[in-house]
Amino acid sequence: MENRMILHKLNEHPLYCYMNPQEIASIEKVRIEQTFIAHESIIAIGERNRDLMCLDEGSVSIQVEDTQGTITEVARLHEGSLIGEMNYIIPTRRTANVVSLTEVVASYYPYAELCALLAQQPILAAKLFAALNIQLQMKLRRMLPA
Repeated sequence: MENRMILHKLNEHPLYCYMNPQEIASIEKVRIEQTFIAHESIIAIGERNRDLMCLDEGSVSIQVEDTQGTITEVARLHEGSLIGEMNYIIPTRRTANVVSLTEVVASYYPYAELCALLAQQPILAAKLFAALNIQLQMKLRRMLPA
């Protein structure tokens, strides 16, 4: 008999969408809230940080830089968006700048603390990675031609 977990969305939070209240309370223990003023740099290209971030309030600009140093905005993300899910999974340096457009309130999930928690709770890990897969799928679909 195959042992598999069927997940049903319980809420719309991009990271907690498959989690029950007890699991959310568990992951909230590693969450750090931070506020940024408008036009503040949140993430810079090349940083090694692998933390996940969820925008609780506000909007940000995602920017890349070409070889001549020209900065181009490639996306705008708003409340309810995740940032850093690709870098959380694949250990690379940050590939884009993230700059606040408005005042931003964000929830950070520090990489080391989150990994330690997930190692202790495999069901929670499965639900978190399922949520990350949805976010990555949606971003990929937005990049593909219509």
